Amino acid sequence: MTIINNVAAATDRDGLSITTSNVLLNVVPTITDPGTGEIAANISDPNHSLNYTCGISTVDFTVSYGAQTNISYVAISGHTAATPAQATIELYNGVTLIDSVVLQRNNNVMFTFPAQAFQDLIIKFVTVPNNYQMTVSFIAAGEIITLLKGQQAGYARNWLNRHTTQRTASTLEVGPISSTQRAKALKGSLSMPNELAIFTEGAWQTFIDFSFEQPFFMKEFKSKPESTYLCYDPLHGVKSHPQTPTLDVITLKFTAFNGLT
Repeated sequence: MTIINNVAAATDRDGLSITTSNVLLNVVPTITDPGTGEIAANISDPNHSLNYTCGISTVDFTVSYGAQTNISYVAISGHTAATPAQATIELYNGVTLIDSVVLQRNNNVMFTFPAQAFQDLIIKFVTVPNNYQMTVSFIAAGEIITLLKGQQAGYARNWLNRHTTQRTASTLEVGPISSTQRAKALKGSLSMPNELAIFTEGAWQTFIDFSFEQPFFMKEFKSKPESTYLCYDPLHGVKSHPQTPTLDVITLKFTAFNGLT
């Protein structure tokens, strides 16, 4: 089920999609082009220290989760499909293609669509070359809410940023000598200052509960599956509106991982 805040009829508009459930946790998928000694259950675990690396055959690396009901998103985090060259990720319901994305970089990906039952939920990675041993960390699927408001002026486009800081040593004349790079976490902040109580006390409470159980995904643009990041360490805030008691002010701060290095 897809729940939309603010305007229920605006399903065709771009909005910020946020996951509120994950039915694939602890589900062991079936793998096409399996890697030697790899553990398929790792793909369903949000722990990104656990990964799965496929084999070296020319068959496309495919992950199948079988029949699933009431699914409105499928998301992938921590993959290396586009490392050697352009890659395509395809989502199928059985033999029916639901959506696909062509990637130039290893962005996290989230496909969103009207809720449906899957005869067989299949994710296919089409890499170049097709015998490239790619790795994937985490796949999730379930329900979402769509926020038509919340990306205020200055909202961080964390799917375009890098998890890197750079520091350069310089000469006395401040000419560059050498640089060192360090990984850093990305930070995000969401503000929704005019929310109805029915949303705050309903769908948003479901999301809050889920956000403390597992990492959650955000996607900024409906038409861009690559505009996605995995979020964790949420800091929630709900306050009364300063002028209208029937409205609430919602804030959310989080740490984000977009898959880029």
